[in-house]
This record gives sequence, structure tokens and C-alpha cells, in this order.
Amino acid sequence: MSREEAIDFLAEGTRTGKLATASPSAEPHVAPIWFVIADGDLVFTTGRDSAKGRNLRANPQAALTVDVEEYPYSFVVVRGPVNVDEHAGELVIWTTRIAERYVPAGQAQRYGQLNAGEGELLCRLRLERITGARDIAAV
Repeated sequence: MSREEAIDFLAEGTRTGKLATASPSAEPHVAPIWFVIADGDLVFTTGRDSAKGRNLRANPQAALTVDVEEYPYSFVVVRGPVNVDEHAGELVIWTTRIAERYVPAGQAQRYGQLNAGEGELLCRLRLERITGARDIAAV
């Protein structure tokens, strides 16, 4: 996939990402996330005291994969630095925008409010390194 095709793949449908972070002692952690693509970044939120939040505040680097788990299988992998904003004034705008991608119509505002509470972090993973392949099992 070209870079543009990989970014389009990330933005398609309601695919979740699997975000990999590392603790200060290099212990790996992987967790599913909801996200949107905006201005060349992969934007997501997480709790400040979650494993992801603690890891990203200590070591703001991450990797993420998104895949299609049905034949003929496709995937994208992203790696890069993560900007972590603990005081994002526009947090509810982003949590609502992310929710619009994943929840049933008419429920995004409610989810946006729920996910914009105290202690939430707005995170932007810079799409510094991105690779992917479509239809990897097709013959």
C-alpha cells in the first residue's frame, strides 16, 4: 500500500486499533482503541491513569496496527511519537468526533461527554512510519 492508501484504510469504517506502548521499564502493553485520522495524526483518548496513559506520559512513542480479520486479510502498521495533552480544551469535540465513528447514530454526543471527563488525555500519534498490505492471502 502507498502511504495515502494506508491512511485511507485507517479511516475506513469502524475498525479498531491495537495500540502498543511500553512502560518506563520497557514492559509492553497492547490495548484496543477507537480513533480518527486528522491532520496527518491518529487521534485517540485514554485515561491518564490507565496503562496506556501512564506509559505514554513516561515514553511518548507507540505502535498501532489495524487489520481486516477476514480472508483475504489486510493490515496497516503505524509507528511514531505521541503528543499527549493533559489539558485539552477541545477534548469533548474530539471524544464526540471519535464516538461518531463507532456508536449508533444519535448517541455520539452522549459518548463524547462520557469520555471527556476529568483525567482524560487527548493523544495524537504522528503517522511517522506507516506500512500496510491488502489481500495478503489472495492467490
